[in-house]
Amino acid sequence: MSGDFDRSQLRRIGSLRDPAQEEPTYEEYHPDGTHAWSDDAPIAPDWFPYNRCEVWECAGCGRPFLRYTEFGGYYTDERIRELRAERVARPPHAEPPSGTAAG
Repeated sequence: MSGDFDRSQLRRIGSLRDPAQEEPTYEEYHPDGTHAWSDDAPIAPDWFPYNRCEVWECAGCGRPFLRYTEFGGYYTDERIRELRAERVARPPHAEPPSGTAAG
């Protein structure tokens, strides 16, 4: 998302976080070697970072977005990604992870 994106146009409409999961996994799903914020990365709701995302909608155009905030020791890094249906993946061959993973 570009730096000049007007975040004030977004309104929260939901969350992908499962309330039954106290600590969702940090494991990621990238069958094609992508990384979490690659344009062509799959959006796998049971996997990090999407399992910690909130769903927002643009008040102006109605497009949905995923919003995730990374809280580091000395920084806060907000990530916003357009939610595109063709990127949503529910891996049939992989069991959704549970708990946290090391590394």
